[in-house]
Amino acid sequence: MTINLHPIRTPGSRLGDLCAAVAWNLPVIGLAMGLTLRHGDLNLLGILYAVSVVVGYYGLPLLAALSLLFVLTLRTPRALRPLAVATTTIYTGFLFVDAVAYQVIKFHIDTFWLEYLFNDFKGLGLPASTIAAAVVGLLLVIGLQIAIFHFSARAQRPRFFGGMLAAAMVLLLAAGQIVHIVAYSQNDARVTSLTPLFPFYLPFTSHRNADKYGDMLPVDMREAAQDDNTTFIYPREPLTFDDRPVEDLPNILVFMLESWRHDMMDAEVSPRVFDLAQRSLVYENHLSTGNQTTCGVFGFFYGLHATYWATVKANSASIDNPVLIDALTDRGYDCRVFARSHFERHKIADTVFRGIDIANRFQGNSMDAWDRDLNDRLKSFIHEKSESDEPWFAYAFYKSTHFSYSYPESLTVFSPTADVNMALVNDDTPTEPIRNDYRNAVHYNDMLIGEILDELAAAGRLDDTVIIVTTDHGDEINDNGANYWGHGTNFTKWQVQVPLIMHLPGVEPGRITARTSHMDVVPTLLTEIFGCTTDPAAYSTGVDLLHADLSVPRPFVIGSYVNYAYVFGDDVFAIYPLNTRKYPFDDVTGHADRPPADLMLQALEQVGRFAIDPADTKELK
Repeated sequence: MTINLHPIRTPGSRLGDLCAAVAWNLPVIGLAMGLTLRHGDLNLLGILYAVSVVVGYYGLPLLAALSLLFVLTLRTPRALRPLAVATTTIYTGFLFVDAVAYQVIKFHIDTFWLEYLFNDFKGLGLPASTIAAAVVGLLLVIGLQIAIFHFSARAQRPRFFGGMLAAAMVLLLAAGQIVHIVAYSQNDARVTSLTPLFPFYLPFTSHRNADKYGDMLPVDMREAAQDDNTTFIYPREPLTFDDRPVEDLPNILVFMLESWRHDMMDAEVSPRVFDLAQRSLVYENHLSTGNQTTCGVFGFFYGLHATYWATVKANSASIDNPVLIDALTDRGYDCRVFARSHFERHKIADTVFRGIDIANRFQGNSMDAWDRDLNDRLKSFIHEKSESDEPWFAYAFYKSTHFSYSYPESLTVFSPTADVNMALVNDDTPTEPIRNDYRNAVHYNDMLIGEILDELAAAGRLDDTVIIVTTDHGDEINDNGANYWGHGTNFTKWQVQVPLIMHLPGVEPGRITARTSHMDVVPTLLTEIFGCTTDPAAYSTGVDLLHADLSVPRPFVIGSYVNYAYVFGDDVFAIYPLNTRKYPFDDVTGHADRPPADLMLQALEQVGRFAIDPADTKELK
């Protein structure tokens, strides 16, 4: 009699084995996540939320990947288990590597750091023992996965186990996202403070559905304590200032023209701003902190790399406002914001301008009409304040320069123009008519800014007011010849390099060619205007533009909608979930060199500088 030691398993039983292996891997995934989540201040709601994320957000993709392997190996069933073991090993192994890395650098690793971890670990300052430990850990994970699959093939399981597992994962995924939608809308840090701790985690947000789902939840998320639910310390130490009198402080006016390119600040396109620039500091190689609005505005007002944007949103209740806004309000500035840009929905209102009067509704049916009303209201505010000794701060965000570019037809200066649908453009689309349309919009906003400058001059306050003119990001008009239009699509100079004009009372005008960044504005204002004596590194990743050695190379980090990029010298390293795209700063179609190790180490320190353990947080407080 022959004994079959390896009975043939049916396709149904093989699929069931995979489902069982996924179920046994959920505690493994939870353990990896737990190593990172211990940096948070967990409570019952946070634990339930974390479980839903582990099972739904991280478990479901593994189940889907193994199910796909099952389909692909139907004709070669013997290949299924080795491929499944390899897949789960890579998946869970990465989560453990990320968790260990987070203990050290306080941010999640990605394809960029993984590549150079293996190719140049000596350049990153990692000893060989670290790599040896990683290899040992990988072998342990492989052994664990072999054991899990061996056990899953022999253990009893309920009927329809795979279907029940998939249904449970989908339900928990939905539950976790609903909880996050409500918590995000209501700034409940018991949940939101945990989201930056999950690697590659992109939860849903929806103000429209927050109230509906909030009423369905069995817990009240409106009265949550916020102070202890943070792993983000900002600033790292209390700021100190000299004793300059408040009455000597200047008014501060910030203009932002949406999507304003660096090459559109000249005597022809923006004559009024260009005239102001002759009496101001002009930074000719200036980078925004984002290629889209939220990252650009965030970096400007916080003085931080855009990689901190998600963390700041998650901990907004405990941060309150950036240190620049705190310096203004502490000194009695009357602060006003004029911006129709969904600052509430994008969390700018809660993270940057909490407690500040934001005018966000303007008369008219077009962007140029909104900007006209915005300008009139800003002019009235300045006129009103000119009769008072109270210092004021105003921030005006103009929208006409955002595609599809808006301006009164009677004010057309550049022609011919074109009204195009960006969804239909291609490499053969003529760019000059679109560029002229854009120039007209910039020229219109420049005219509006000129009216404000005239109002300041009439009040005798033009020379003693801090005036900053810049933007949130640039705008590309197929400049690379690679069919890129608008912004938020790459990190070349057309979308990232922007104008910066700073009119600082008592400071001689000049043109600075060294590379600078939006993150440098906060330390410059705090130091030069308010007399801050604290090292900028305690509250910013930028430098004081008037006293730092700008010739020293440094890394720049640019944020986008769901990814970001490092800019090292003339090269861009754009980080995506599964790869790193490398190209020169002025040509998205080119190829970049290897990044310099010294700049990588600087970036490594900067992007983890303000994330610390809860124990350290309590100690600093």
